[in-house]
Amino acid sequence: MRYYDITNSAIVSERQILRANPNTSFPLPLTDAALAGLNMAVLQEDTRPSYDADTQVVIEGAVEEREGSYFQTYSVIDRSAEAIANDLANKKANVRAQRDARLVETDWAILPDSPLSDADKTIYQNYRTALRDVPAQSGFPNNALPEGPDQRPSGGGNADLQPSIPFASWTYNSTDFVWEAPLPKPEGDAYWDEYAYQADNTTGWITIGS
Repeated sequence: MRYYDITNSAIVSERQILRANPNTSFPLPLTDAALAGLNMAVLQEDTRPSYDADTQVVIEGAVEEREGSYFQTYSVIDRSAEAIANDLANKKANVRAQRDARLVETDWAILPDSPLSDADKTIYQNYRTALRDVPAQSGFPNNALPEGPDQRPSGGGNADLQPSIPFASWTYNSTDFVWEAPLPKPEGDAYWDEYAYQADNTTGWITIGS
């Protein structure tokens, strides 16, 4: 929590208040009465405005008094073109590095002595082609990387209280390069409970907060 020093028009912390008044005993947390004796008040927070994180930042504005209370205001400003360009370049480099790592991790699948069948080798070859095509995709670098046939999801059940296990019920879509659950995901936040699905084949997605 922050406080507003009305006399000096300054924002201060509880620690700063205590250090500035070493011979005064204050109730903690600081009460309105104790703050009033110092001509201070709790600094309320205005709602932060929505903004585009890629091109804008939120900064603190002036402290405003409203009916005896003090509020920290916020405003949105545009980021510099240089900062935006640097961030974009770094993000592209990071995605390319992740893509390159996946190519190295799957080199074994297309080698002559690979234990895979010809059909499975083709799936890996197509997956690797999709990886190479990532920088040319619309939306790069904000799209998720294609999922590989060796990246079967895993997790726990009952809010991860059970040991993590592979999602054996999920299947690999080798056209879109994604792993798919046997049941459609409901709207909102939900996690997959493989234990529950294996028990009855009807329960799988657990809605968070339900």
